[in-house]
Amino acid sequence: MLSRSSSHQDPQECEMTRNQRGLVETCFEEGQYESGIAVFEQLRSENFKPPVSLVRQLFYIALYPPPPSLDHVEERDLNPASPSKGSPAKQKHQAPKMTFAPSVNASEAAQRLLLSFVRTNTPTSLFQALPRPRRSNELPFEGDDHDSVVAKESLCIRDAKHCWAILKEGFVPRIKNPQPSLLSGKKKRGKLIADTEEYVEENRSNSVLAPVAEYAWLVLQWLIELFQRDESLAFGDGSVKHSPLLLLQIPPPRSSTGLRWEADAPLDIVFYCVSQGQPQRRQLGFDLMALLIGICLTAEFDFNMFLEQVTSRLHSASPEIIQTFMSGFRLSHSAQLFKLALCRKFLSDESGGRNPSSRRPKPQARAVRAARGIAPVREENLSSSSANDSSASFSASKISTPSTGDIVHLLTGSNGRTSPAILTVKKELLISYAYLQQIAERRDVEWQQITTDGRLEDQVNSVFGGESYAQQDRDALISLVRVWAMN
Repeated sequence: MLSRSSSHQDPQECEMTRNQRGLVETCFEEGQYESGIAVFEQLRSENFKPPVSLVRQLFYIALYPPPPSLDHVEERDLNPASPSKGSPAKQKHQAPKMTFAPSVNASEAAQRLLLSFVRTNTPTSLFQALPRPRRSNELPFEGDDHDSVVAKESLCIRDAKHCWAILKEGFVPRIKNPQPSLLSGKKKRGKLIADTEEYVEENRSNSVLAPVAEYAWLVLQWLIELFQRDESLAFGDGSVKHSPLLLLQIPPPRSSTGLRWEADAPLDIVFYCVSQGQPQRRQLGFDLMALLIGICLTAEFDFNMFLEQVTSRLHSASPEIIQTFMSGFRLSHSAQLFKLALCRKFLSDESGGRNPSSRRPKPQARAVRAARGIAPVREENLSSSSANDSSASFSASKISTPSTGDIVHLLTGSNGRTSPAILTVKKELLISYAYLQQIAERRDVEWQQITTDGRLEDQVNSVFGGESYAQQDRDALISLVRVWAMN
């Protein structure tokens, strides 16, 4: 069971009563989703833990895809305007009642309620409704009562590989309206439940599915807010600032002694967000990246593997995406240290003439080191209490601030190669290093010398002055160098 540090105790939450739960379930069983969501909203309280199955059904409704724009027909409005000709028996088969498909309004209401829950209830209680990576020999928990259509359909969320999978375009299929002649169903509690089949849009049959569906952005926001709140509750003195619940969404190592490393799914989302035109969506990518940096610094995560994964994506990205991605790093010690390590890795790969994008990084199957008498943390015990001095000291050794000489070498050397992407990364390398020097208790003497005696300005001119596309960056960096010289 997930625990919390003594300095940040979660509020005590009681289970909802059977009657409270029944009010919502009855509405959902009858297909009255908006009414059920309204009742659920009235029952929302920091004192009551929302039932896992109902939160999962909220996810299903929130992620239910809207109708195609050219065929925006409400599934519930299926009764013909005029009576059909023929016998009563034929009319019975020709007039389907309803398919229990959530409406657009119900989906929007479910998204709003989910965001309300994450701001009211504890991350631990809400996290139970999310899918969770498992080892191959682990079976999903069985124990929910699935009386309604939406309860049955929402099991796809429970069985997903991880929480990122439920955001993907096409993960939740639409309930297709059955043809009257093909209508078949069965009675349950006096209601007709029509068979469902996967809805596939013809124009998307051969397209690449987006890692975040167009209607799933608010659910991504919910996930990020959940992990951010968990991070704030778990963070304590002497610990690495990270979300233990987010760490649980990284698949466990295939062996009992390895480190977690498989972060491709959340990184897909990060770079997809960064490529969006809307600032709000790009910010979600920046926020998710900040959360991932937090867990990559813990003792349970393979930092070098994560750095390799991010670097490989940068090598295949456009200069515009690289610039946008780099601009999203927070002005904090850990974020800028990671950014600095990322720039160094990128430039080292380029100067070595390697083609990192063609390599698939391999995980390092090494044991988690125990420090100060603390045993390796098991999966079920990952929590804020595990983010202690052990992980803090371990992460400090993962990233260290390089010397000024190393930075100058990467800035000026490129093995004769240059490109907009390389110069963008060199610019960001210099900016991050300058920030870390400014906040350092003891600055590098060589850094102070080259900023004040004009050598750094000359090097910036030499590196950025020869390319017409880099003139703006050169001018901006020279202005910054003169400011650094005065500080």
